[in-house]
Amino acid sequence: MKRTAVQAQAAAIPFRRSAHGIEVLLVTRTGGGWGIPKGGVKKGQSAREAAAMECLEEAGILGSVGTKLGSFTYRKGGRKRQVAVYALEVERVLDRWLEDGQRLRVWVPIAEAERMVRRKETPRFLTKLRHRLLTAGVPARLAA
Repeated sequence: MKRTAVQAQAAAIPFRRSAHGIEVLLVTRTGGGWGIPKGGVKKGQSAREAAAMECLEEAGILGSVGTKLGSFTYRKGGRKRQVAVYALEVERVLDRWLEDGQRLRVWVPIAEAERMVRRKETPRFLTKLRHRLLTAGVPARLAA
């Protein structure tokens, strides 16, 4: 029986602290709906580097890749894919980026993002990010 390799992917949940609380940036997915930047890990690239690159390419944002929030596995095109998910605190938002003609982006509170995302695994990572921020001392009113 032929064994197929698992394709490594990386994703990030971009977030910022604003007067309205903690907001996350969602992007439109190629298959429709809202999601987080995600893509393949290239040879010689770490998952953290790939997550940052996907944020730049898909959402036009730069920031610090933080803690790993976890991972999940899914199948697409007959291949198994393992996705590492990270938090990314946004430091800069670009006006123009590689995929700006292909994707929309929107800043929303974490609770709203949990309802908006299409991929079923994403809400648990949003919840985990909110809890990590709360334990790091972000006031509850801001992390809601």
